[in-house]
Amino acid sequence: MSHDVFISYSTKNTENAEAVCERLESNGIECWIAPRNIKTGTNYAKEIMDGLKAAKIVVLIFSKDAQESEYVNNEIDTAFSKNNQPIVALKVDDSFPEKQMEFFLKNSQWLDASPSALKKENKTLESCYDALVGDVERVLDGWVPGQGNDGEGVVIPHKEKGFFEKYKLFIVAAVILLIVVGGFLAYNGMNSKSNVKNETGISVGYIGLEKYDDSYTYFVFGTVAEGSSNSSSDVVHIDYYDSSGKVVNSSDTKMKDIDGNILGSIDSNSKNVAKVSAKLQDKNNKVLYSVESNNIIEQ
Repeated sequence: MSHDVFISYSTKNTENAEAVCERLESNGIECWIAPRNIKTGTNYAKEIMDGLKAAKIVVLIFSKDAQESEYVNNEIDTAFSKNNQPIVALKVDDSFPEKQMEFFLKNSQWLDASPSALKKENKTLESCYDALVGDVERVLDGWVPGQGNDGEGVVIPHKEKGFFEKYKLFIVAAVILLIVVGGFLAYNGMNSKSNVKNETGISVGYIGLEKYDDSYTYFVFGTVAEGSSNSSSDVVHIDYYDSSGKVVNSSDTKMKDIDGNILGSIDSNSKNVAKVSAKLQDKNNKVLYSVESNNIIEQ
């Protein structure tokens, strides 16, 4: 059977995929969808690749499950890298494209049918299916998303900015104030019990903690005093410790790559960092300055 659309989806989103298939075909757009179009007794993978190759467009039912599916990643990789096929994506949950999936979909047309978007924009899943039909029809007619043709612009969903990104300027000002005050106290000998090699060379204001879905990100906010580093290749090495004193992660940021007052950051699957140790090191890994902090601020 000839077809215009190949539907790529995780089996956990079967209901969405079948609804999209029904809506497209009721509007005269023929689809290929597994397992319906796979002949009994044939090679499953070969049938999928044949169905994909014969399609004019790939419709992706995007979700966290789809992003984690080896089959879906292979299909989108093939559509993008080998077949040069347009991809129209329908986002059905509140996850976001990451890593290779974000790269594959950077110029794709997006429709956001996630629960949060439906609520925010006061729309229904059915209306999103209808909008998808319109987008597919326009792509079949030769519209290329993002290249100045008629139609809506491409909107690629991303995580909204977290607290630290939204208020970065205010945070930087607060960190600088903390460091100035801390340096003054250190200069006057009020930190005599500290085991820091030189607290005025590198300072940590605090460790910011943000939660994204099921993961955590730790940001280390601080500064390297002017004159402490003589080379853009010097590295700020940060060790992240759990409550037992064990190093659970580390990060290295070259001086030339430091973003504002963020000396380093890590992603973690658990809320497991109790303190950090930050060291300014030269290219030979010689420690120039070091400091520790357990000042974690959770947002």
